[in-house]
Amino acid sequence: MRLIACVLVALLVVTAWPAAAAPRRHAGRAKVHRQPVRASNDRLLDLSQPAPPAPPPPDPDPVLPSFVSVGAKEYSLTLSRPLVGRGSVRVELRNNGEDPHNLVLSPEGTHTPLASFSTLDPGTYERRSVPLDPGRYQLWCSLEGHEAKGMSVTLRVQ
Repeated sequence: MRLIACVLVALLVVTAWPAAAAPRRHAGRAKVHRQPVRASNDRLLDLSQPAPPAPPPPDPDPVLPSFVSVGAKEYSLTLSRPLVGRGSVRVELRNNGEDPHNLVLSPEGTHTPLASFSTLDPGTYERRSVPLDPGRYQLWCSLEGHEAKGMSVTLRVQ
């Protein structure tokens, strides 16, 4: 009987313990404590601060550059970028080689010139604006034998 009484007292103490240990509230004033909450990606979120603004949506049609530089040297042409936007494109020919070079621009698959650059001495350059529609364009040096030796490159226009 004594054992049963001890067990009952122990049960009463255990069940009454959380209520006795709970903080007491002052009458008329309720305290609210905000604590950071963990989001699903384990970053802390501070609910007392307003949420940061959402980033703007990506531009569906990004503006492509309208300038390309073409480096010429024995026996290659190098584009500063392989893709430009349609419209008026500023094309620059830079002779970085030791021999004279020029540049002709035509739609890919044809040798019909849309634009021709002067034959430049080493260390010189020439710039001009060329109206280009979307497509692929071949750029090459038209001096005898230069294109056959590798002085040709493709520019894409979007």
